[in-house]
Amino acid sequence: MTEDRGIRRFTARHIINHAIMLVCFLGLVVTGMPQRYPAQTWAKAVVMLFGGVQRVRFVHHWLGTIMAFQLVWHAIEVLWLTVVRRAPLHMMPGLPDWRHFLQQVRFNFGLDSTPPRMARYGFPEKIEYLALIWGTALMVATGLVLLYPVRFSPMVGGEAILAAKAAHGGEALLAFLAILTWHAYFVHVRHWNKSMFTGYLEEEAYAEEHALELQQIRRGEAPEPAPARILRVMVFAVMALIIVAGTGLLLYWLGAMATAITTVSGG
Repeated sequence: MTEDRGIRRFTARHIINHAIMLVCFLGLVVTGMPQRYPAQTWAKAVVMLFGGVQRVRFVHHWLGTIMAFQLVWHAIEVLWLTVVRRAPLHMMPGLPDWRHFLQQVRFNFGLDSTPPRMARYGFPEKIEYLALIWGTALMVATGLVLLYPVRFSPMVGGEAILAAKAAHGGEALLAFLAILTWHAYFVHVRHWNKSMFTGYLEEEAYAEEHALELQQIRRGEAPEPAPARILRVMVFAVMALIIVAGTGLLLYWLGAMATAITTVSGG
């Protein structure tokens, strides 16, 4: 819908999810980078501001836990939208995105007179989304291995613990640099996009970045989600229960082992 503030692009659910992710990401960078570069002067200063390395690790672990649960929640959201509401997977790349990418390259080099006309999400947003999902999953997996090395080492071997440490630190640095370059350019330099905070995007920016979707909105052809049918809700409930149960079993398994290790160490 078009309003004075612009066109509604994101709902309160999107805004809240983004805010949680933003706070967690910034906090993880601030508490994680000093652990990756402990000998640096700035890293020592950050640790001192937190009151010691133990507090830095405590905050880092809690923020990582919140982001891990957010990943699980997102998986359940995607299930609801695809299984129950039959919503298309707008964020998944397809053949048109390759054409848009090549056209954007040609336009940047002056070989094409017009930039690509993209739908609700363009190839830059889709690439960043996939990088976020992959990066979060990798960070959660390697973070658990590093947090419970005694539990995982008999299963994967000591070399895997060292590999997890390298992957965790490398992916963290890559994610930080990607935000500083890719995300900062497309969201803050190319056009100062406030839609993830306000929910609305200016019509002029919509016409430039999401021309195909804007045409649908103007013609009143924006797709509506399918009604929630009982059978689809039941299928979703079973799949969501499997995800929640699997997460709970993992937490119980890790917690029970941590308690056993603490008991043996204390004895």
